[in-house]
Amino acid sequence: MSTKALGALETELGGRAPDGLDALDAQGLRALTVLLHDAKARQSEALDAAVEQSLEFVPRVMRGSVRKILFG
Repeated sequence: MSTKALGALETELGGRAPDGLDALDAQGLRALTVLLHDAKARQSEALDAAVEQSLEFVPRVMRGSVRKILFG
């Protein structure tokens, strides 16, 4: 197992990697890190799209104020 690859995965996770991942080799850890990164990016994009879609129910004149209230 590669310490560098495990470190990259833990950075992506934002904490310690779960036990059992030591069974993966460096290539497997890198692949898992890339998959996790891509999944987080898709989740963020989906959340942004959902927020924008929900704001369509707010009258256009009030959207800026509602955004400020919701997202600071």
